[in-house]
Amino acid sequence: MNVLLLCSQGMSTGMLCDRIAAAAKEDGCELNIWAASEIKAREHVGKADLILLGPQVRYLKSRIEAMSEGKPVAVIDMMAYGTMNGKQVYQDIKKLMGGK
Repeated sequence: MNVLLLCSQGMSTGMLCDRIAAAAKEDGCELNIWAASEIKAREHVGKADLILLGPQVRYLKSRIEAMSEGKPVAVIDMMAYGTMNGKQVYQDIKKLMGGK
């Protein structure tokens, strides 16, 4: 599964990616996850099965959905994002992807 996390700069979300990947590995799931800034969204959405937005860029959801070719787009829970709770975000990813 390929998951793209978009935020304003791609930096803090990069740290969250590491924690999500660790939670996925612990669960026995192969997860390819990476962060990018919203400015580079168009370059990355085609490679993703799921696109997650940092809470600070939630206003971009409809724009990202328009370029995502029907792929799911969701906003990361603000509390999970703020606390860098990779396990919670991973659980949310599993729900969004139908338990895959």
